[in-house]
Amino acid sequence: MDKMGASLPGEIAEVSSRRFDTDAVLLKIMEKEQDAFEAFYERYRGRVYRFVVRQYGTTDFGKAAYYSAWRHLVISSHTSKTPKELKFSFFKYLGRASQSIPPNKQVESQASYLPRNIEEDGKWSVVFIEKFKQLPDAMKRRFLFKHEIGLSATAIARILDDKKKHIEKSIEEAERMLRFNLDDAGCPESLSLDKLYRESRVVKPPANWDKEILESFSIWLKQAEKPHKQAEDKGEGPKGGLGEKLSSWADQLKAQTTQLKAKFGGKQKNKQFFTSSN
Repeated sequence: MDKMGASLPGEIAEVSSRRFDTDAVLLKIMEKEQDAFEAFYERYRGRVYRFVVRQYGTTDFGKAAYYSAWRHLVISSHTSKTPKELKFSFFKYLGRASQSIPPNKQVESQASYLPRNIEEDGKWSVVFIEKFKQLPDAMKRRFLFKHEIGLSATAIARILDDKKKHIEKSIEEAERMLRFNLDDAGCPESLSLDKLYRESRVVKPPANWDKEILESFSIWLKQAEKPHKQAEDKGEGPKGGLGEKLSSWADQLKAQTTQLKAKFGGKQKNKQFFTSSN
């Protein structure tokens, strides 16, 4: 998995390939190349989607959070000096956004879903996610940065402005709580947390979300050239916290989606852009 400031194992520099040098692709995004953005999006879309929806859900607010994270990547590419700085800004935004969920927007814990003949049905990954929802928000965030985004404790500490030992202790406690709750539900000890989480990673963003993100690249590039838009993205204006901005962006997203449908609806067919298991 990718760690802050490091390339993914076995990557090469060709943007068109599914295996690529992360920093090389980010550099091309900084040079305003849409193909590079699409390549980076393909690789990280699943990870970022799961990071968001396992904290926000898939409501309009959750969609706005996902949408704004990718917007932030493009906006920040205009001012970042290096690919590593851009990658750090992107992940830091994810962490900052997930700390700003308004209380009335937080995902409510659902009743545990325990299918009949659960061991035969192989649904323990579903139970895992239900138990995960019960963790404190800070633990969820740190767990997801490690197990979903693939960052080291050192990188997570930098992103969240915390101490490495606090991050490690929090993740260990989250893993301990999950294991205890799964054992209590009857999950076989032979099923590790890593295995259960890997099985839950088949969830990916809807095709229409993918389409809207990719079609917004040129719009965000134009916004990046406006100083007040850059200030907003850095949290310097207008008034209101990030949670309030995300709520505002949820409304903006609805309006933009309507415009895109009006412009392209009659010309484009329903299309699944990617089939990778990111």
